[in-house]
Amino acid sequence: MKELERNTTIDFWRGLVLVIIFVNHIPGNIIEHLTPRSFGFSDSAEAFIFISGLSLALVYYHKIPQGDVIGVVRRCVRRSLELYRMHLLLTAGAIALFSIGYELSDDIGLIEADGRSAVFGDTTKGVTGILLLGHQLGYFNILPLYIALMLWAPVAMILARIHVLFALAVSGGIYALARTGVLVLPTWPEPGTWFFNPFAWQLLFTIGIVAGVVFTKRPIPLTRTCAISCIAVLTASLLVIMDVFGLAPGLRDAAFTQLDLPKYDLGLGRLVHFLALAYLLTQWRVGEMLERTFIGPDLRRLGRNGLVIFAAGSLLSALGQVIMTLAAVKSSASPQIIGMVFTIVGAIGLLALARYLEWNKFNSAGPKKGRTRSLALSSAFTGRLSP
Repeated sequence: MKELERNTTIDFWRGLVLVIIFVNHIPGNIIEHLTPRSFGFSDSAEAFIFISGLSLALVYYHKIPQGDVIGVVRRCVRRSLELYRMHLLLTAGAIALFSIGYELSDDIGLIEADGRSAVFGDTTKGVTGILLLGHQLGYFNILPLYIALMLWAPVAMILARIHVLFALAVSGGIYALARTGVLVLPTWPEPGTWFFNPFAWQLLFTIGIVAGVVFTKRPIPLTRTCAISCIAVLTASLLVIMDVFGLAPGLRDAAFTQLDLPKYDLGLGRLVHFLALAYLLTQWRVGEMLERTFIGPDLRRLGRNGLVIFAAGSLLSALGQVIMTLAAVKSSASPQIIGMVFTIVGAIGLLALARYLEWNKFNSAGPKKGRTRSLALSSAFTGRLSP
């Protein structure tokens, strides 16, 4: 078997996506207006899921033809259990932060907004719902989606082994059933469905897996027709989101009403926009260029330590929401400015944490072994590239 090298560009993009998720999970801060969702139909969620599928295929797919299907299933199930444990820890941490924030501010929104009323109103049912993944706090619902997708991953890779078009066809059929409301996961104790419908979002995850399978065999070609079509899609999306730079007020709201753009079940408009963006970014090698800038090494460190950085960013975002609320009710300071400052400091803190994690891995086993151990520990959350 040929030796595989790390794909540092995937690490770079994952690190950038983690920073964007952190920024967007502190609503009201000024910096969030600079993130991709302000310039197009898709946002960091699509990038996170696609990169996860791509990375998984690059790391594990080569084991399927070797007959290690059981090993792949075991690894994916183990990973889903790790994600479940992390989800419970993050949710508990968020509940504690919002509880402290409420005691300090008396702002009822801190214990009622974004699904928190189910926990603070009826703790027994709320906690049981969280344990069963039937109840998910707002801004803490992407890991349950990822847990479900990790359980789907071995099936998708086996289907891709038969043929990548067969995998896409099966995935597309499941997506169609999800969009009609046939396949959904209900919430409990509050009525409704999961914020991210995994039966719909598995399509983008599967596309990522298929892309990883194809990458190991041949590069995806750049064609003039595809490039022009993608540019047209991105330009139209930008004009709509920005109301044609203010010349057509209400266009954005009308688009979200008339076009297929819902987030919970991955509207086709969001999917097409993200795929157009991903195609151009990869074909124009934007990632390779950006990772050579001064911020490139730091973003790669974030990507190599993805789960820990995601967890730290999630708790920091909850703390940011609490601090902005305290600023609004306890001082005359602008919550938006406070949120901006906290977001910048928090992002710097995540970069520092990633540096510490890499330093700790390097030194805990010695220089030579540290490099090997660092790669091994992060392999489940990173991508690989065939030579």
